[in-house]
Amino acid sequence: AKGLLAYVYASKDDSASNLLAKSLADQVIAAGYPLMTSPEVVGGFNSVSTPGWMWGFDITLANGLDLVSWWGQMDVFTYSYQWAGDKKGIDEGLYAKIKANDIRKTQFDVANGLQPRNKFYNAGRVIGGQRNIEDDYVYMRVAEMYLLSAEMAAKEGQDGAAKSLLNQLLSNRFSDASDYAYVDGLSGNALLDEVILQTRIELWGEGKSYLSMKRNKQIMSRGANHVFHAGLTIPYSDARLTFEIPRAEIQNNPFIN
Repeated sequence: AKGLLAYVYASKDDSASNLLAKSLADQVIAAGYPLMTSPEVVGGFNSVSTPGWMWGFDITLANGLDLVSWWGQMDVFTYSYQWAGDKKGIDEGLYAKIKANDIRKTQFDVANGLQPRNKFYNAGRVIGGQRNIEDDYVYMRVAEMYLLSAEMAAKEGQDGAAKSLLNQLLSNRFSDASDYAYVDGLSGNALLDEVILQTRIELWGEGKSYLSMKRNKQIMSRGANHVFHAGLTIPYSDARLTFEIPRAEIQNNPFIN
């Protein structure tokens, strides 16, 4: 709940709200959830028992998930869309920004459309093998709070705190500290940009980039590996990024003008 409220304050775009968001994120961090280790971030993202997950859903066969599921959309080792040819992979522009020695670079399969074959996968690792879904859903993990707190700190001129939080995350993504030593030399907007970039990399496919784009008023350019709108530049204010309110809701809700 504190994590969700932190995101709300972070979206308000004023100094007082930024500090409230940071305070809430720090409270969540203090609760003691560990950051996922390097082996865990290439371990499948398939179990709520992963210590770094704060909120997830323990899926069993009783839930009746199969083709129409998140795993079906994302996992080539699940019998569904990703396996059948509806490939979904990381934007090649973002992939290019992941440093060579970053463990997260290995989450994506260059030979297969940059699919996340080593991030989200069924443990059996049989192509199209998981017909009925038993792998779990992750909704929120503590890495988000490190990144959100760092983002708010950078916005409020607390460069030291932002760099400390970011380095704690990166120390679990690189085996050699020299690979992320550049962070210590960043400040101001350059530091904020790095936090935003690391948020996109760390949380790829977990549903967090949309709100980051909105609250940071970003303009995104799509890579050449997209089937639709390749190379298109999309501002955060693009109408296509906002769902329209259904007509029935407008007609029946007196509080909507």
